[in-house]
Amino acid sequence: MDYLEEKHAQLEQALKKWKEVLDMPFSDVSRDASIQRYEFSFELLWKVVKKYLKEIEGFECNSPKSCFREIRMTLELSDADIETCISMTEDRNLSVHTYSEEMANDLYAKLPEYARVSKLIAMKIKEKAKI
Repeated sequence: MDYLEEKHAQLEQALKKWKEVLDMPFSDVSRDASIQRYEFSFELLWKVVKKYLKEIEGFECNSPKSCFREIRMTLELSDADIETCISMTEDRNLSVHTYSEEMANDLYAKLPEYARVSKLIAMKIKEKAKI
């Protein structure tokens, strides 16, 4: 199993676990667990995107935002999906360095859309890379 395939398998597992906690009834614990799984899934997602772009498409990118912008055309993603990815990047940076109940609740409300776009990208990479 090559690196891209291995990381993609880890991403799929992380997305599955993230969805499990998102589907739980709301509580402070499920909210916080959802945010933690989002952070972990986000890291895997952008690293899979980076590796996919390098190995399959021949593009180099060095940051999550640049990778998401670059992947738009190759995976035929909408502008709205890419804007969601940019928002995910900004929220990921914020969630790691700042914590407040208000921030947690605002982020939690965005997580279903973030999970949808993450799953979409993972699926398209799997199809394109034939993994």
